[in-house]
Amino acid sequence: MRVDRRLLLGAGLALAAGPPAFAQASGVGDASVAATARLKARPGAPTQPVLPAGLHVLGLDHARDAFLSVPNGIKDGDVVPLIVMFHGKGQPANEVLGEWKRAAARHKCLVLAPSARSYTWNVEQGPGGPDAQFVDRAMQTVFDHFTVDPKHIAAAGFSDGGTYCLSIGLVNGDFFSDILAFSPINYNAPNAIGTPRIFFCNGNKDPGAIFTNTTSMARQLKKDGYDVDFYEFDGGHWMDEEGVKKAMARFMS
Repeated sequence: MRVDRRLLLGAGLALAAGPPAFAQASGVGDASVAATARLKARPGAPTQPVLPAGLHVLGLDHARDAFLSVPNGIKDGDVVPLIVMFHGKGQPANEVLGEWKRAAARHKCLVLAPSARSYTWNVEQGPGGPDAQFVDRAMQTVFDHFTVDPKHIAAAGFSDGGTYCLSIGLVNGDFFSDILAFSPINYNAPNAIGTPRIFFCNGNKDPGAIFTNTTSMARQLKKDGYDVDFYEFDGGHWMDEEGVKKAMARFMS
């Protein structure tokens, strides 16, 4: 799937021009989340009104914020699924939403896209640090406004974001029901816990996320006892439209 970056960036800039009413001051977050990568945000009874349909800037950081795509038709009290989508290296977080908004809208699914604290996600020593802290804050903001189904929360990502979603998803496998990894490079998940379902999607001609490397990761995780599904497409380093549909179907099953 090819996405017109100008349209998505234009939407993001338009939203950013007017700070949302629920904007919060920038901050670091919980130190224990940084140390362990164990997320603390949990769904519960919302304390704030449901946000209207559309693309929202959460107002958590002045430079590298988080974006939330809300589909039409969600009302107070509706129990909704959530996908936390991690962008690729150097990719604007709001841009990656374009791959998912249509598929998610069919299932009234929220899609949250946080920005890495730097150019890309840092997983060299595990998926903790400031990235995990910011993700935790962004998710808690979503939980403050929506009744999220704890059995349908997915970590998803593309390229470096695929690496990060695998890493933080496995470390929080008792929280994420699913991991949807598109063209991941590798993963680093010390002290993995739980048994989330894992979906891989990779092009067989991908020059960035080598196909044989991804299939090797999938085999190892399956050997480790995870429920693993793999979708191969004929192509390179991009997020395949059919793969998105299949990942969404698996997540909602």
